[in-house]
Amino acid sequence: MRILDLIKALVELGIPMVVLSWFIFSWLYGAGEIDREAGRKAISARVKKLKKSFEKKEEKNTNYVYDKWMWFGSGFYGLAGLWTFAVVEISDLFGFVFNFPGLTAMFEDGFISFVVALLLNQVTNIVTAFVWFGYWSADSVIVWVLVAYIGYWAGVEMARRGMVLPIDQWLKKLSIKKS
Repeated sequence: MRILDLIKALVELGIPMVVLSWFIFSWLYGAGEIDREAGRKAISARVKKLKKSFEKKEEKNTNYVYDKWMWFGSGFYGLAGLWTFAVVEISDLFGFVFNFPGLTAMFEDGFISFVVALLLNQVTNIVTAFVWFGYWSADSVIVWVLVAYIGYWAGVEMARRGMVLPIDQWLKKLSIKKS
């Protein structure tokens, strides 16, 4: 594996996993769902209990990201699936917008055919998200999975320790540099 592949894995999967796991677990710690003193095994066990209670609940949580994370299976695997789904959906959206085929091309086989194609695309994207490790890299799957896993636990640990990601400060610095 080349160093550029590792950097690509860190940027595309590792860093987003850190941010997403930090976001979700900061929320869980803040809500008192998980004890900040808990170890990794206790955290994993608690996430499994949260998943079971989520499946039994009729009403969903107010946190959209949390709901989708639980829907994708929770834990590390669910978060990687959620991130992959977001990337696939966003790339599909940009591909559609920037390569718009026109209304006549979209509906040339009829409206029902268009709806069926749209639904099949959604199912394909969901399947891709569930087998997320195959989406990212065919050359070095193990490295990508390890980068994602380390990113996940780094975010969990940052949230457990109460660390704050200075995202607003980073955005301010970016806007100053653009000016």
